[in-house]
Amino acid sequence: MDKLKTTRRTFLGAGVALLGIAASGCATGATGPLPARTGDLPYVSRLRVRKPGSIRMLQMTDIHLFGGEEPFWEPTNKTTIAEMQALVAATKPDFLFFTGDLWRDYPNEKLDEFAQYAIEQCGGLGVPWAYVWGNHDAVRDRAAIEAMLTKAPNSLYGGAGSNGNYVLNLEDSHGKVVWQFLCINTAGTGMVAPQQAWLKSLPEGINGGGEAIPPRMAAFHIPLKQYDSVWSKGVARGVKCERVCFEQEDGSSLAVLKSLGVKACFCGHDHVNDYSGVVDGVDLIYGRSTGRGSYGGLQVRKGGKLFTLNGHNGKYRWETVLMDGTRWVPGPNEHVDRTPADK
Repeated sequence: MDKLKTTRRTFLGAGVALLGIAASGCATGATGPLPARTGDLPYVSRLRVRKPGSIRMLQMTDIHLFGGEEPFWEPTNKTTIAEMQALVAATKPDFLFFTGDLWRDYPNEKLDEFAQYAIEQCGGLGVPWAYVWGNHDAVRDRAAIEAMLTKAPNSLYGGAGSNGNYVLNLEDSHGKVVWQFLCINTAGTGMVAPQQAWLKSLPEGINGGGEAIPPRMAAFHIPLKQYDSVWSKGVARGVKCERVCFEQEDGSSLAVLKSLGVKACFCGHDHVNDYSGVVDGVDLIYGRSTGRGSYGGLQVRKGGKLFTLNGHNGKYRWETVLMDGTRWVPGPNEHVDRTPADK
């Protein structure tokens, strides 16, 4: 898959410079990760939010620390980390969500060193953060890195005992779950049989008490097949500069997610796609690639994606945040396609 992707991405053409509209916002606040309670499922993580009607989540994806050639690792990492800090300062999120590819996957002897460094940078941002595995997030000692992810400062990671899959509950001051995230490890294959089996095994409610199912989103790295069809049918709005790389996912996962009440999905993986569209009632959203060590910065400017979630009525909105602080939301007729023809 990586050889194919590298070849494909070498001929992504001239840049698409996306501008935005300046905006500002204030933090709503979160108290930090909550400890497990008696009876909690082992793969459930919890975060208490102070203002459930206006929850701010900043998604960053495809950080690719240690990307490029070794002589450039240190300056590129420093630039990426400084820009991550700037995004946090500009958006004042209640929590962060990293949707994979935090570090590079070679050389083999440095994998755990890369992973530790990346985890330390995420923990050092001073905001609660969740993470799902990307296809490039390779390690040698999986148990040790899982432990680091779990114990890192401000970490919401809960997948150590469930192959990287877990549930994140956002709770109000009374312990009511006001929003829920299904966090899925798509590994290098995309969402296929093992991931679908885990989703189907989830009990009704998933530690939400006996109450109604809260608003749900799914977070993962590799997109579903429908990310391609929603664009080709003209339903989606945004920008597309490369083909959708859904790997081995065959389109069957969307029905599984919908059966669980998922109203929206967000992912990464394809660095120069930033669009969303609704398929069968589920909103499919691409994150904005963040890291300077990843390809695509000349085609689509680096940044993050700020979600504002209303835990009272289940509504949400998002806007892409660029490194200079400008914001961008695609217009109702904005369907910019710069995908190179296959060769």
